[in-house]
Amino acid sequence: MNVHGERIEALRQKMNEAGIGLYYVPMSDCHASEYVAEHFRCNAFLTGFTGSAGHLVVTGSGAWFFTDGRYFIQAANQLSGSGIELMKMGEPGVPEVDDFIAQKMSEVLKENDSLAFGFDGNVVNTKAAKGFIDKIEKNIYKKVTVKSDRDFAGEMWTDRPAQNFTPLWSMDIKYTGETTQSKLDRIRAELKKFNRGEDNYLYLLNSLDDIAWTFNIRAADVNNNPVAFAYAAIMSDKAILFTYPGMVSDELKAALAAEGVSVGEYSMKSLCIENDGQPVLMDESRIGYNIYRFYQNNGAAIVNVKNPSTPMKGEKNETELACAKAALVRDSAVLIRFMYWLKKKSAEAGPGAVMKNDDGTDMTELSVDTYLTGLRKEDPMFFSLSFNTIAAYGENAALMHYMATPEKHSKISAKGMLLVDSGGQYYDGTTDITRTFVLGELTEDEIKSFTLTAASMLRLLNTKFIYGCSGEILDIMAREPMWKEGLDYKCGTGHGIGHVLNVHEGPHNIRWRIGPDGPTAVLETGMVVSNEPGVYKEGLYGIRTENEMFVKPYMSTPDGQFMQFENMTFIPIDLDGIDKKYLSQDDVKMLNEYHRQVFETVSPLLDEEVKAWLKEYTREI
Repeated sequence: MNVHGERIEALRQKMNEAGIGLYYVPMSDCHASEYVAEHFRCNAFLTGFTGSAGHLVVTGSGAWFFTDGRYFIQAANQLSGSGIELMKMGEPGVPEVDDFIAQKMSEVLKENDSLAFGFDGNVVNTKAAKGFIDKIEKNIYKKVTVKSDRDFAGEMWTDRPAQNFTPLWSMDIKYTGETTQSKLDRIRAELKKFNRGEDNYLYLLNSLDDIAWTFNIRAADVNNNPVAFAYAAIMSDKAILFTYPGMVSDELKAALAAEGVSVGEYSMKSLCIENDGQPVLMDESRIGYNIYRFYQNNGAAIVNVKNPSTPMKGEKNETELACAKAALVRDSAVLIRFMYWLKKKSAEAGPGAVMKNDDGTDMTELSVDTYLTGLRKEDPMFFSLSFNTIAAYGENAALMHYMATPEKHSKISAKGMLLVDSGGQYYDGTTDITRTFVLGELTEDEIKSFTLTAASMLRLLNTKFIYGCSGEILDIMAREPMWKEGLDYKCGTGHGIGHVLNVHEGPHNIRWRIGPDGPTAVLETGMVVSNEPGVYKEGLYGIRTENEMFVKPYMSTPDGQFMQFENMTFIPIDLDGIDKKYLSQDDVKMLNEYHRQVFETVSPLLDEEVKAWLKEYTREI
C-alpha cells in the first residue's frame, strides 16, 4: 500500500469516528470550478490523481475513483498501489456516479442503518448533493442521514497550501464591449422573468468566471484562470461583490460603486445572507450544498435558476470577437515560429537522433514547453498561459492530458511525432491550440491516423447547419471519417472558450454523448468553440489537431436560418503527415483553402526566413 492507500485508511478512521458509512470527495472547490486551486485539491491529496476531473467514493470496505476518457490511462497509472479501483465513466458496465453511490450506501445501511452519507457541503454543489440523496432514499425507502459539515481530507492535510489572493484589475470596455451596469441590467431582466415579474429577490452568484465576466474584473487567484475568489449577491437595486478587500484598489472600488456595486468581504459564509423573506434565486448546479441548506433551514423560498450570465458570456459581442481574432492571429504566428524551429532542429539532428536545443542540450518535452512559452512572452499583451502546456512525445501523447514533470519526461528525437496542446492568456483574448508535429519517419498507420484527424477537423469547420442545432447534432461531422475506420476518441470534439477567461466554458460544447440534463445549448451567433478531433493508441502514439472557431449566420431561406463556423486559428497542418489517398476531393480542397488562409493571414507577422518556410508548408497538395 502506498501513501495514498494509507490516506484512504486514515479517512476511513475519521468516517468511523463520525458515524459515516460512505464519504464522497469531488474534484471541486467552493465555486464549482473545473480547474481548482491547489488549496482545494483534496481529491488529489487523497488519491494521487493529478487530472482535472474525478470523483472519489469511499466506504469501510472499498474505494472507487470515477473519471472520464481523457484520463483513463493516467488514472490507472496514478492510482496503482493505492487500493482504489478505477471506474471508467461512460464505458459499458460502469454505472453513473449517483447510481453507484446509492447502491453502495444501500449496502452500507443493510449492515448498519445508523450510518450517514457524508461529504464536504462547501465543495459539493447543491444539484449533485440532492441527486445523491434522492437516489439513496429511493433505494432504501426512507430518509438518509446526511453529514455535510466535515472536510476530512482538509483535516488530514497538514501542509495544505493557503488559498491564494491576488490584486483585481478592471477590464477596459475596449476589450469587453459592454459595461458592468449594462450586464447587470440584462441579468436583472432575466431574473425578473424567473421571479414572476417581481423585483423583490436575492440572487446568489457563486461561479468565478460568471462573476469575473459580470463585473468586468480579472485576477490570478487560480493558476492560468484569470479569476478572483469571489461571491456576488444581486438585487433589483444593488449588487455586492464579496472578495478579498485588500486586493481591491480604491480606484476599482470607486469604479464599481459608480455602476451600483459595493464590495464586501470574502468568506465561506458570504452568501449566507439574512433576508426579509424575498425569494432566493440560485443556480443549484453552481452553489455549494451548505449555502442551500442555510436558506432552506431559514424557510426561504428558493428558486433554482440557471445563471443568466452563462449564455450571455458564451455569446461573444463584436468587440470580444474582434479582440479574440487579433489574439489568435498573433498566437498563430507564435506557433508557426515554434513549428519552424522544431523542423529545423529535426533536420539538424538527422533521422532518429536526439534533437538539440539552441544551447546544445538534449531537447525534451520540458524544454520545448519552455521555448514555446518564451515565444509567447515576447508579446506584450501576454500575461499567462491559459492552461499548463501538454508537450507529449511518441507514446506519451496517447494520454490525452499527459503532463511532463522534471521527474518523468521524454527526450525528443527526429522520428515520430510530438503533440503540443497549449494556449495563452492575452489582454485581448484566450487561446487554445493543439498541433501534432512530424519529426521524422512515420508508420503507415500513423500517417493514416494523422490524415483522418485533419479531415475530421476540416469537415466540422466547414459544416453548414440550420439554426437550433446543439453540439450533439454536429459532432458526427468530425467523427464520421474516424467511425468509418472503427476509430474513436474518448472525449468531446469541442468546448466553449472564454474571453480573457477560463479556457473551458459553457453552456455549449460539441460531443455526441447527451448528458443527464439533455442536450447542451443551441449554438448561437458569437459562441467560440474548439474543434479538436484526434486518434489515441495506447503505447503507440497520440494525434490531435485543434482550431478555435466561432458561430455566425450563413444564409436565410424560406426553410430557415442557416449557420456556419468561422475559423480563428491559422497554423498549418503538418503536410509531412498527410497522404492524399486517405482524403476525399472535398477534403483536399478544404485543406488547400485552409492553408491559403493561413499564409495570407499570418505571413505579414513573420520574418522572411520563416515566411519562406511557411510558403512551403502551406503549399497546395
